[in-house]
Amino acid sequence: MADPKAIATYYDSLAAFRHQDVTNELAVRAAFAELLTAHARPQKWTLVQEQKLLNRRRPDGTLMDAFRLPRGYWEAKDTHDDLDVEIQRKIRVGYPQTNTIFEDSRRAVLYQNNRPAGQSPERSCVTSRTGAA
Repeated sequence: MADPKAIATYYDSLAAFRHQDVTNELAVRAAFAELLTAHARPQKWTLVQEQKLLNRRRPDGTLMDAFRLPRGYWEAKDTHDDLDVEIQRKIRVGYPQTNTIFEDSRRAVLYQNNRPAGQSPERSCVTSRTGAA
């Protein structure tokens, strides 16, 4: 279930980054990591950042359950990147496509069972949670 407070905090964090003219992946991904952590907590899952996989790929985040089994993956991209191009590049080099979110703070694409399963509507990274620019 969505946590409205965590979602509001995410958009507030993006607004703070926007105010500082910060758009690079390493900075902005912290906001999404906090959002994932908040939504994983009720499931007793843990977000482990930069966990190396058996194929030596390293997603930005792996959601692990209490038995240390991966339940999902997250890959952040820079807002200046073309998300669709970056997704295909990551897939070509072996990133997982099983319950994986690829996002760039404007749009997120969920892959399940090796294919796109859904995506968020495109949202300007300069738009706040209230919709005001």
